[in-house]
Amino acid sequence: MAEKAELRAKAEAAGLPAATLLREALGLTEARRRKPIPRVDPALVLAVGRIGGNLNQIARWLNRAMMAGRTDLDALTVARRLLTIERQLAQIVEAARRC
Repeated sequence: MAEKAELRAKAEAAGLPAATLLREALGLTEARRRKPIPRVDPALVLAVGRIGGNLNQIARWLNRAMMAGRTDLDALTVARRLLTIERQLAQIVEAARRC
């Protein structure tokens, strides 16, 4: 068990899955160094997931409204606000990546 924990720690430090680290060590694959996966606050990930779920529900409503021929002010307002939220969410995610 200690060996497994040590392997996982080395893989995490290298920014690789443990399986990839093992394959490289055994010479089964060539070492390809990727950019390490950024560490993100789990609360941020959860919040972004919830927002994404809400946006999907709004988008479905909007698509149904448009398919029904409803292009009134309400549907257009929702579409405009949905785009605004999407852009703001993209900015939040981008800012989190830079941290």
